Amino acid sequence: MNQIIRPAIHVPYSLHDMHVTAFDVTGDCMVLRTQSGLVQTTAPYGQPDGAVAFSGIRWELSFAYLLTFPPKAATFSGEKMFLKDFIASHPAPGLTILDETYGDHCTKYSGYLTTEGLYQECILEIHHQGDMVFLVEE
Repeated sequence: MNQIIRPAIHVPYSLHDMHVTAFDVTGDCMVLRTQSGLVQTTAPYGQPDGAVAFSGIRWELSFAYLLTFPPKAATFSGEKMFLKDFIASHPAPGLTILDETYGDHCTKYSGYLTTEGLYQECILEIHHQGDMVFLVEE
């Protein structure tokens, strides 16, 4: 039997525990900005100012998922919307990223969104044909 090994993906910076402050969109490009920059995942493990840029975004395949959990209930309700619509309705999002997933031309961020006292789980699914670029201020 042939074994094909997909190497582990190592990303030099993380957005874990970062608070998203803005999405700057121009055409099929987007810059995601955070309040505290980026977390460096290699020594010296700093936290430089910076942002993440995506190019070649396929807006028709990019979505935001919002899940609401009622108090003391085992059920949830949710909403799926185009990422562009989410950005338009949340220009200064209260989104804190807890997890990142990287695939073939797809980046997913999941975390929690707080708006007007409402607390929701949020997943951003960004399909991009172009590069994902960490913009790091030295």
